[in-house]
Amino acid sequence: MAYITLLFTTLFAFLIAIFAVQNSMIVNVNLLVWNIEASLVLVILGAASLGFLMALSLQFYAQMKMRYQLYKAKSRIKQLEEELDRKAQSCIPNPAGAADTRTQEVNMTE
Repeated sequence: MAYITLLFTTLFAFLIAIFAVQNSMIVNVNLLVWNIEASLVLVILGAASLGFLMALSLQFYAQMKMRYQLYKAKSRIKQLEEELDRKAQSCIPNPAGAADTRTQEVNMTE
């Protein structure tokens, strides 16, 4: 799956580069108070790069969130397993104690 994603990403980047090179005229870019004249190639590649970085940062955030949830789940599983072990140990009768209760039952019947 990773190779397919890499293939599509590379193909998409190649198509953006071809589109940018074919549109190489000078354009006027207005951003808030700035007014810049730049090549359309730079504007297209800059916008694509900015979009890539934004998508990458969102993916990184989602991955860190999932890792934290996985860490919490593993900690909870460990805690529950320890609790289960403690309860299982407390439910197992002591063989010496079991013999004592039988002795007490025999004494009571006599």
